[in-house]
Amino acid sequence: MSISTALLNRLRDLTVARPRPKPLRYGLTVVVIAMVAIVQVVLFGSSAPWFLYTPAVVLLTLFLGRGPGVLATIISSLGAGLVVARSDQPLLLTPVHWSASVIFLLTTLGLVVLVEALRTALLDADRLREEREKALVVTAEREAFLSGVLGSSTDCIKVLDLDGKLTFMSEGGQRVMEISDFNDVAGCPWPDFWQNAGNAEAKAAVEAAGRGEAHSFIGKADTYQGTPKWWHVAVSPIAGPEGHPDRILSVSRDITELRASEEERERFVRLAENSADFVGMARTDGSLFYMNDAAKRLVGLEDADITRLMIADFFPPEQVETVAREVLPAAERDGHWAGELDFRHFRTGELIPVLYSVFPITDASGALIGYGTVTRDFRERRRAEDGMRLMNGELAHRLKNVLAVVQSVVSQTLRTAPDAETASENLGARLVALGAATDVLTGSSWRSADLHEVATRALAPHGSIGERILLDGPAVTLKPEVTVAFALALHELATNAAKYGALANGAGTVVLEWSVTGEGNDAILSIAWREQGGPPVSPPTRKGFGSTLIERSLRSYFRGKAATDYRPEGLVFELEARLGDAATVNE
Repeated sequence: MSISTALLNRLRDLTVARPRPKPLRYGLTVVVIAMVAIVQVVLFGSSAPWFLYTPAVVLLTLFLGRGPGVLATIISSLGAGLVVARSDQPLLLTPVHWSASVIFLLTTLGLVVLVEALRTALLDADRLREEREKALVVTAEREAFLSGVLGSSTDCIKVLDLDGKLTFMSEGGQRVMEISDFNDVAGCPWPDFWQNAGNAEAKAAVEAAGRGEAHSFIGKADTYQGTPKWWHVAVSPIAGPEGHPDRILSVSRDITELRASEEERERFVRLAENSADFVGMARTDGSLFYMNDAAKRLVGLEDADITRLMIADFFPPEQVETVAREVLPAAERDGHWAGELDFRHFRTGELIPVLYSVFPITDASGALIGYGTVTRDFRERRRAEDGMRLMNGELAHRLKNVLAVVQSVVSQTLRTAPDAETASENLGARLVALGAATDVLTGSSWRSADLHEVATRALAPHGSIGERILLDGPAVTLKPEVTVAFALALHELATNAAKYGALANGAGTVVLEWSVTGEGNDAILSIAWREQGGPPVSPPTRKGFGSTLIERSLRSYFRGKAATDYRPEGLVFELEARLGDAATVNE
């Protein structure tokens, strides 16, 4: 600080910087002028009467203000006039004295005005000084604030020149970019930091900022240490003194974790949307906020506003309490709950059996924020289980029937066989035939058996089908309750033909033919076994188990007529039954 500045500040402090009360200022004015008048009279008498008053008025104006200065001028003029006036006539002045007094008055008043202007200037200087000091404080605080913001921000804040070269990078930006010394990258082309499409985006952003336009993009750029990151970048121009862009501001935010989270969320959404299962989520109060398309289709909510729905809306009334009091608390406590419940179809009211699997949804701190479910439609499984139970029952029934047949076959075979060896041979052959028939039934889950397949399996061991054994007839499906008896009867017929009939020599043939006459269940199914070319045939002297099985069992199972004709040219067996009692015709 210079000496003149110091003196000026001292003068300001003594004058304008110290305001005084008005009575004190005017009182001091009167006292000072009175003292000046006394000194004037003592030292100078009537000579130079205005000499001491002028500096006194100037100083009083400077220190006390314009009002006291004007008062001092008036009192000084009166005092000086009294000094130069005649003692016998104090108000009588000579023209010269009058002129001098007027000149003194005007001059002093002018000095008062000038000094007041100086005083005002000092006041303005003091005000400007205070404003400057405040501005410096504000500027320092602002700079400290901005420096703190730039230093603590995790965004990478950069300033580029119009060519896109780096001129500044915030401390926080240097940290996130893993740059220890900005001088290592100062002046580098900023777009070169970006990879693939990001490089073109960065160049376009610099060009746009040069035109005064803002631009933003998302791109991939490695840090200075080579760490790959994804960034959201906002680029905008910085206007110069003339309003035109002279620099460029670039703010890059690290969104690597956010992008990974969004990609994970997208994968989940795609997984949920592509799932054939019911996928849904609800808040802790039970209100829904997500359902995939499969879920909406399952319960008939394709076009509905799901945000108004609650978890309880999906269950029949008798299960709502169970879900609220048992299922959801168990899921929250154990992390998962699964069991069979029923969903309600919103349009039809149908109850849909489902495997309801529910789990809690928590935030990063582990606090419960909702519930999620992956629920599977159990209708097909329920139908399959019902069908399995029905089939098992039917199987048990059929097996009982088969065992009854086996028992009968064993009993009759043993009773009619002349010796144990014959009994064993006949029993084995008959059980094989029974097994073949059973194979056909089990192949169709005991529901039905194709007549042609049953005949093929029963007769194949006795000769080549299509050569010596001919089959002819339409596609007919035998009911399971007649299949076993029919197969055993064919086995007995073929066994007899091999022993005594058309298959006993090398020239005979057997024709098994069947036909259906009429329509519907009342149509007549006719089956005929015809032998020819074998040895002469004669009726047996007695009927064994085979003959009994052929006629009686078929007549009973088919609920029809069965007859055997022992013609000399070959045996003929014929069976007639109502179609609805024994079989169906395949269209």
